[in-house]
Amino acid sequence: MDAPQEVKSRLDIVDIVSEYFPLKPGGSGAFKANCPFHQERTPSFYVSRPRQSWHCFGCDQGGDLISFVMKIEGMEFREALEHLAQKAGVQLPKFDGEKASQRKRIYEVNEMAMKFFRSTLEHAPEAEAARAYVKKRGLDDLTTDLFGIGYAPGSWDALTKALASKGVTEQEMLLAGLVAKSERGSGVYDRFRGRVMFPIADVHGNVVGFTGRILEGEECRVKSEVSRTPGAKYVNTPETSAYRKSAVLYGLDKAKGEIRRADLAVIVEGNMDVVGSHQFGVTNVVAASGTALTSEQLALLKRFTMNLAIAFDQDSAGAAATLRGLDLARAQDFNIKIITLPEEAGKDPDEAVRKDPQLWKDAIKHAVSIMEWVYKEAFRKQLTVDSGEKKKAIAKDVLPEINRIVDAVERDHWIKKLAKDLDVSEGALREAMEGMKKQEARSKKQEGPVGTHGHAPGANNHSPLPTPQPSPLELRILANLIARFETLKSGMGEESLKSEDFGHPETRGLYDALRRAYDAGELAPDPISAGYAIIRPPASLGPAEAKTFDATAFLAEREFQGWPLDRLKRELKTGVAQLRLQRKKQERARLEQLMREAERLGDRARIEELLSRFQSLTDA
Repeated sequence: MDAPQEVKSRLDIVDIVSEYFPLKPGGSGAFKANCPFHQERTPSFYVSRPRQSWHCFGCDQGGDLISFVMKIEGMEFREALEHLAQKAGVQLPKFDGEKASQRKRIYEVNEMAMKFFRSTLEHAPEAEAARAYVKKRGLDDLTTDLFGIGYAPGSWDALTKALASKGVTEQEMLLAGLVAKSERGSGVYDRFRGRVMFPIADVHGNVVGFTGRILEGEECRVKSEVSRTPGAKYVNTPETSAYRKSAVLYGLDKAKGEIRRADLAVIVEGNMDVVGSHQFGVTNVVAASGTALTSEQLALLKRFTMNLAIAFDQDSAGAAATLRGLDLARAQDFNIKIITLPEEAGKDPDEAVRKDPQLWKDAIKHAVSIMEWVYKEAFRKQLTVDSGEKKKAIAKDVLPEINRIVDAVERDHWIKKLAKDLDVSEGALREAMEGMKKQEARSKKQEGPVGTHGHAPGANNHSPLPTPQPSPLELRILANLIARFETLKSGMGEESLKSEDFGHPETRGLYDALRRAYDAGELAPDPISAGYAIIRPPASLGPAEAKTFDATAFLAEREFQGWPLDRLKRELKTGVAQLRLQRKKQERARLEQLMREAERLGDRARIEELLSRFQSLTDA
């Protein structure tokens, strides 16, 4: 037995899910609850003990206990498996053990460092200025404790000595990025000195690094050993095996639950924006530390939401660059809005939330689309449109964003609006936009698959339309068939259901797989347990079919449990008739569209062929 199967065999999914929220009996050996992955008032989240699986009819998510832990905890597969293996008492095969062990030790060393910094802030006489800074910023004890905020003494070796007393070697301190090698002899010195310390945690709460902010008036006293120049305002942990800036979002470990509940991640620039927001009850806020969102950060966010609201500081000169940095998020189909703070709110979210938390909450609520933000910002920068140069500058800012719009009607709306507001012709704007497209094409050709700015290939291209979900009618027919496998016989007759009746590849694939299993004699009446039939999938189903089967089995148990066979057959007959009528209407609509296209091209032979096919559908 492989490791995932052994873990699953030793655990009960109902017990695991119940650790996160209570479940109520849902019939058919299932349990139900309000879904934790989307907002709802009535339960649509079901857990099946016989099949050891879960499914939500509201958001159409589902799977086994490993996928549940991955989604609820925001873990990757290996992380979820390790988490469950520990509960099950299963020893997993070694997986890059040396590297994993090193990371774990860095977590431990950073945790000790955080406690040292925290204790220093609370008790050390030399931390009086740091305590005054924390008080000035309005942080209460609960918030400073929640975020582990501390203080690094000005001494060159205070942390080094404290960690050494706990058995931490200099090599381990170096690996954690807490110290640096001395350039004037042997030994090491503290990297962080005379700074307010902000621990940086990964999505699971492991301390992976620190940001140290220098106190006002300390810049000249705190110097680097090498250059002997005044210390920078902020110092971060260097890249380590546990910390990579591009793979961490500050505050995500504390914000992930509310991000999932609100289905929105608010992205800010600084650590204090996050801390202040959390103190005043806005807890779905994380910081990207002033950089463009990376693919690794987006992958983290994607575990919890596809909706982002981005806040720029009012005095941020890099707003345009940050906006360009959102190309990757847009290419991955994130829904993105821009938050604009009113003038009275101050320069950043931290200042706004301290003046009045409602200012910050309202700014998030009234976030606008990127297109609207770009449009307003372009006109705001120029103040007036009384010269050709100003009109040209506005058009240069706005037209690339209009060009991104997939929908032709919406694109035309913005062209007309821009032409009116600039008092220029639509033709001139369209000509300018075509010139931009040609220039962009030439630039891409020169740059190759990835441009000099690191934009993802195809980031400005229109994404293909997603495959539609299976229709409720197709799913209901499949649920009917597996509610009692005996209906498969009537469902497969020559005059009854056929594979081509299913329009979606998932439902068609499962139907074909069930028919093969039926022909092979695999299917038998479902066993009865606690008064309910336990619907189990045929062993021959592939992974894709098994996943669709599991979701459909929940529907079968909910809709058809206890129905007599003759009633199921009548329901099946009606459903098949409706499905064929539905498919016929869809095909007629498709043929009508093709005929209009052929008529536009003047292709008489094609028109007659399509008309004949259309007529045959009408007469059938």
